[in-house]
Amino acid sequence: MVTKSNRKKQSLPSQLFKHFNTGISYFLPVIIAGGMLFSFTLITGKIDNGAIVPSNQFFQNIYDIGQAGFAMMVPVMCAYIAYAIGSKPALAPGFILGYVANNPIGADKISTGFLGSLILGFIVGYFVKWTKSWKVPDALKPMMPTFFIPVITTLLLGILYTYVLTYPLNAFVQAIVSLMNQLNGTSTVIVGLAIGLLAAADFGGPCSKAATAFTLALMAEGIYGPNGAFRMCCAIPPLGMALASLILKNKYDKADRQLGISALFLSSAGITEGAIPFAGKDFKHTWIACAIGTSIAGALAMLHNVSSVVAFGGIVAISGVFKSPLWYIVDMLIGAGIIVLILAFTKPNLEEIEK
Repeated sequence: MVTKSNRKKQSLPSQLFKHFNTGISYFLPVIIAGGMLFSFTLITGKIDNGAIVPSNQFFQNIYDIGQAGFAMMVPVMCAYIAYAIGSKPALAPGFILGYVANNPIGADKISTGFLGSLILGFIVGYFVKWTKSWKVPDALKPMMPTFFIPVITTLLLGILYTYVLTYPLNAFVQAIVSLMNQLNGTSTVIVGLAIGLLAAADFGGPCSKAATAFTLALMAEGIYGPNGAFRMCCAIPPLGMALASLILKNKYDKADRQLGISALFLSSAGITEGAIPFAGKDFKHTWIACAIGTSIAGALAMLHNVSSVVAFGGIVAISGVFKSPLWYIVDMLIGAGIIVLILAFTKPNLEEIEK
């Protein structure tokens, strides 16, 4: 028998994932804006060992503005995860402690970056939610959300983070970095398959956002391969469906081909949502084809060490691919080709559908 308490326990993971997605949804525009400015810098600049080198002072200024976006993404994520749990009083401590996590602090100058900010977002949110339940005199109630709660939360959790959490979190981050640096052969393929599957699983939804968080966290630690694979994978479902609608004329009608042209443009910017109209009309065949094609392409991209420094995808992001740019294009086309091939054999013809 499922009790009320059991239902609450079962719903906790989904609640946490929902709060996580709130933070990611707010931080994505920040990182995309910063990434696009990096791309503008690369019009005349170059990439040296994973670092963007502007060609002149004007593009250096553009790069610095983009870098501000990258610096803000972690505090924004922390603040809005906290906001999703504790509402407005959690915003200020979320921003402050997210900034703290992203910068060196303490005697050993430790920065826990993305992971530290992620965990602090949840801690801040639930701490603020608890403080809002405190019984305080009526005279102090107006000052709780704007004064007492932000100050108490920032002070206590700042001390907790600095003296307790930094060392284990830093050790975990370094372990992940070491593990990723040691990947080779089969393990590389598995990571690529997982990245590709997440990119295609819900056509730009929560699974894709989880992959975004994972690859950006690694990129912050100087590991650019998963980001390159993921940015390429984001473009594959809409590209594959666009090509399928234009090539497989016995399976797609004129309206589908119009959708395909739109999907082609969306694919060029790495917008996976371009495949959604096709999934809405035929989810089973579209999802299977996109999942398989994108997963295989992700594995190939990891094997080919496709690496990117920008936080957006598609063909327009090619300037940010500093390792294996040719494979970035080839693997993307292979993934899209696999989607078309699978649909050619599995999707019913229009005549069969009409019958």
